[in-house]
Amino acid sequence: MHKLSIDTIIRKIEQEERLNCIADDGSFYLHIADYVPFVCAAIHNGSNLRKELRENCLLNKQERWYEEDPHTDDFISSLPIRIVGNDSRYEYDLNRGEENCVYETAWGKDIWKSPLSDSQKEASLKKHRNFYRVVDALISKIESKYKACIVYDIHSYNYKRITDKEAPMFNIGTVNVAKKFRPFINDWLERLSHLKSDFFVNQTKENLVFEGHGNFLKHITKRHKQTLVLATEVRKSYCDEEIGDIFPEVIDDIKEGMKKAILENAKLFIDKKANISVKRKHDLLTSNIEPLAREIDQKLYKILKGIDILTFVNPMNLEAEKKRFYASKFKRNPNFKYKPLIIDIPEFKRSLYELPVNDLTDITIQQIFKNVIEAYVDQIELLTYRGDVKFKYLSLKYFGEPNKFDLELARYFLQSPDRVVEEESLDDVQVVKMLEDTVAEYGFGGKVLKAKNIPSQAIFTPSKKTLKVKSGIKFAETFALGLCHHEIGVHMLTTENALKQPLKIFQVGLPLSTLTQEGLAIASEYFAGALTVDRLKELALRVVAVSHMLKNDDFSETFNYLTTRYRVPNDKAFYLTTRVYRGGGFTKDYLYLRGFRTIKKMVDEGIDVSPLLVGKTSVDFFPHIRELIERGILNKPEYITKSFTNKSTEQDEVLEYLLSGFDSKLF
Repeated sequence: MHKLSIDTIIRKIEQEERLNCIADDGSFYLHIADYVPFVCAAIHNGSNLRKELRENCLLNKQERWYEEDPHTDDFISSLPIRIVGNDSRYEYDLNRGEENCVYETAWGKDIWKSPLSDSQKEASLKKHRNFYRVVDALISKIESKYKACIVYDIHSYNYKRITDKEAPMFNIGTVNVAKKFRPFINDWLERLSHLKSDFFVNQTKENLVFEGHGNFLKHITKRHKQTLVLATEVRKSYCDEEIGDIFPEVIDDIKEGMKKAILENAKLFIDKKANISVKRKHDLLTSNIEPLAREIDQKLYKILKGIDILTFVNPMNLEAEKKRFYASKFKRNPNFKYKPLIIDIPEFKRSLYELPVNDLTDITIQQIFKNVIEAYVDQIELLTYRGDVKFKYLSLKYFGEPNKFDLELARYFLQSPDRVVEEESLDDVQVVKMLEDTVAEYGFGGKVLKAKNIPSQAIFTPSKKTLKVKSGIKFAETFALGLCHHEIGVHMLTTENALKQPLKIFQVGLPLSTLTQEGLAIASEYFAGALTVDRLKELALRVVAVSHMLKNDDFSETFNYLTTRYRVPNDKAFYLTTRVYRGGGFTKDYLYLRGFRTIKKMVDEGIDVSPLLVGKTSVDFFPHIRELIERGILNKPEYITKSFTNKSTEQDEVLEYLLSGFDSKLF
């Protein structure tokens, strides 16, 4: 962050230059990503005390911290214009006028060992004046450009010492605000009251604990008549106000909630008072990726790009173990071998946890990165225990397990009569040709190859942009068409789209991307008219196989359960059982059916799911991805799944009847 003189800062503001600077005396910092009609301020955030005052101060750092507003800059760090005080209010209080901003005593305590000299006071007063010079220049620029401005003046307060009244989570002080701004005050109160967290009970009040008598509000209100200042106090539930311990999860909740509330309230204010129209609240955010985010993204990609979980859990000796299992008359459990995992696990974890994700100002990107890191730590832990009972429990931790609805829905599908449909069978050569034609139609650079040692009819490896088709088997024509829409129309397509994104994280994948990727892929089959009842039943079999594996933990028992209870042919049962037992108990496969239900429900409700095609995404981050696209940080997906834009009008009536169970209340 560059140090600039006050005059230089003001000149750059007048010229509408973007800024990310600190005043040359270190007293405050100013960030302007874009000139928008709202400003966020955290004037009591700082704790700096210049050396001559620190040596003369009777209060230690913790005692000063108690009356400061730590981490209030975090609450506004995602917003485009921020002005934040770096100095302690014990040096000079920016929320008091110049005549009384330098304390002699405060909150019943003497501050100084010996009285401050006139020159010492003047040094503090100069910082106070300079801050307000910059504030006036900034607000004047915004008012002249947009005719109006709204300022979010964020503070925090100690609530444990309040015993005579309730201590709300958020308190808005409005006694010095003009009546013409009442609709925006009411909206701000409403927005803050909707801020939710698992860590505190939200009560939002007006003028209960503080009434808004601060100098920051008064100064701006007096000099800038078209500017509304919302003085907002946040209860220190995000820390232990007595000893200083910080609760990061609470800070993140406030940060995310306040960002949303500020954008929604600012949009209302701008629509009514400013001379511009804003279509979407996210248009008020910057479209620039902060340099630190790019740096972390590059490092994450470098660390994670070789971690393809399926590569390490697919058995290397699959066909050999199949022969032995058959020779034992389906009694001897396979002993699968896996590709060696040549990774220094402690070093891998350390490299991820050392990334300075908490220093990111953009809460949306920060949350994505944090979750990706935790997800890959879980995945590498999972791979460490292949062949061990711990693998199953770590798989449960990461992927979860079928719930009651998943299982009952699967059984419902499996109870339906078999559908005998006469259609042409294709050999592996014909299927490869069909898939290659689809790749060429989309214009991708992926490869299609035949392979023997894979546990399913086809497997796509994103890192190599290669689709492997099981050699030596016959494919029903409709199933082959489904492969085209599933593997090429979604898996290869999202890989191609990810390569065109400025953030590489979408190439390696967001947490639990399996549910979303497979949900999109099966939905693609469905909308193309290539999803059959038999295919739906296959997805249902995966759910019951996972459930059976979790209860019985014996390969041969699950295999025999599928062949006897559901009359699954031996080969199909073997490969299906292998899918859920590979590694030591792999629960991932139940997510296919749940993912399909999730995506189909979104499409049926009229939701545009195309943002999920930007890469290896997750529905859990759908709002984040959509926001980043709207802001221009992510590119819209260049390739769109063809069946999503050109849906088949012919669907199997029996299939449609069965799928009505997705919304059934019976399960």
